[in-house]
Amino acid sequence: MRVILAIIATLLAAPSNADMLSTASKFNNMHERSINFLGVNARKIAWCGAFLAYVAKRSFRQPPTNPNMAASWKSFGRPVAYRFARPGDVVVIRSGKRFHVSLFHHFDNKRTYVYLFGGNQSDRVQLSRYRISSIVAVRR
Repeated sequence: MRVILAIIATLLAAPSNADMLSTASKFNNMHERSINFLGVNARKIAWCGAFLAYVAKRSFRQPPTNPNMAASWKSFGRPVAYRFARPGDVVVIRSGKRFHVSLFHHFDNKRTYVYLFGGNQSDRVQLSRYRISSIVAVRR
């Protein structure tokens, strides 16, 4: 009985990536003009990392050092191979010299594209499509 209780307590204490996705989804379609609660000027800086830090804190997760920089999310949690990504995992992508961070939602049927939910995607919080080849890191 003690072993079962210990297992249940461990599972309940483990961070849930699904919690981050459900927390983030509460802000679906919110435009950058409405995100002053992040404490950043969204019209002047990329705010994807700031949004994810806000979501992580509300989900009782610790954001990385300097969370406003998308690339810093490559050190969040633990690494996961992209093909094993689950809804709510943190995904860092690269486009040219810039990075973007968001939450994994799903792959398309052909596994050519990944759908990510996050901030600073067309100036709002939303689900957007990216090429799988742009994935730099998946973190859980």
